[in-house]
Amino acid sequence: MRCLTEDRVKAFLRARGHPAPVGEVAATPADAERIAAALGGRVALKALVPAGRRGLAGGIRLVDDAAGARAAAACLIGAEVSGYPVRRVLVERRIDIENEWYLSFSLECARPEVLLSTRGGVAIESRAQTEPEVIVRAAVDPLRGLPSWHAAELWIAAGATGRAVPALAALTADLYESFVAADALLLELNPIAVATTGTPTLVGAMMAVDEAALFRHPEWKSGEDSDDLPANPRERAVAIANRTLPGGECSYVELDGDIGLLVGGGGAGLYQHDLVIEHGGRPANHSVTPPSHSDDRKMKAVIRAILEHPRLRALLVGFNFTQMARADIRVRALIDVLDELSPRREALPVVIRLFGAGEADARAMVAGRDHIHYLPRGTTLREAVAKVVALAAESAPA
Repeated sequence: MRCLTEDRVKAFLRARGHPAPVGEVAATPADAERIAAALGGRVALKALVPAGRRGLAGGIRLVDDAAGARAAAACLIGAEVSGYPVRRVLVERRIDIENEWYLSFSLECARPEVLLSTRGGVAIESRAQTEPEVIVRAAVDPLRGLPSWHAAELWIAAGATGRAVPALAALTADLYESFVAADALLLELNPIAVATTGTPTLVGAMMAVDEAALFRHPEWKSGEDSDDLPANPRERAVAIANRTLPGGECSYVELDGDIGLLVGGGGAGLYQHDLVIEHGGRPANHSVTPPSHSDDRKMKAVIRAILEHPRLRALLVGFNFTQMARADIRVRALIDVLDELSPRREALPVVIRLFGAGEADARAMVAGRDHIHYLPRGTTLREAVAKVVALAAESAPA
């Protein structure tokens, strides 16, 4: 899944004829001042990061003149919002909002789903918990789509009345077509500003698209300086490797624990994560590594990120089976990165539970490395986790 920044989302929506505020991207406070002056001074500045709820995170500023825009941009650019560094801001003409309404489309397991409410804005998530009745939810038949008459029924059920209903219904039907055309997994419009005339404007927009479909949208591909890369340097390095190197999907999400997990994806990986907590440990990360028989650079990128975690005290390499990658290939990648980071990681306790093809060669590679514990066949995942938690505790400072 690739989350797009708001400037890209709105450019896409405007190109398809949807109403969105006039705006421009600024990379410096001087740019923001110039753009604000051209837009009349009263503008909104939005941090361009691939995350929602930026208003609650301090990533949106409202100003009344060009000087205020310069000052707001100076505060935002270089800051961090929702875990992402802010390199650019979107400067938009402010819209006088009488009502804040909410609309989203998402691709669920069986079919698309639409959510809408006449009570939008930054508090929509809390309202979903405390006032679920204010949000209307409906499945969309992917073969029939979302006709405007159906959208009108949904808005009326949400409490819309008067001239706003036909305008919102037509907009909702058209936005669903854009959601499909974008190969999107999520399209959220929050808030939609509805004027007294009933005319809607898309004030806030975010979209997440299917990365497997990016070949159809080359304009959304990102480089190493992209706004949608995380601020954490280790997560960022893995994200770049995932986008630029061949092979299957890899990922790394850093946590605040001290036990690194190089484990199989899916249920086995989550199970080991839970087992670490059950045994009193704290996971340092969640990760996914691709199987590879020839190019191990993505695997090494994930291993390097895990080993560079500043709080790391022990590492578990645990797989239920070798998942098409030979055991010796995984262990060779691990040893290469350990040696690369030597002497800092030369004594790090490592527990390996990895069986299957290439296992004999893998065991031979770690022979003589006393800090690496290659567990015997028949060892359970639970036993492997207990071992690594105990080793982490032993290596903790007194």
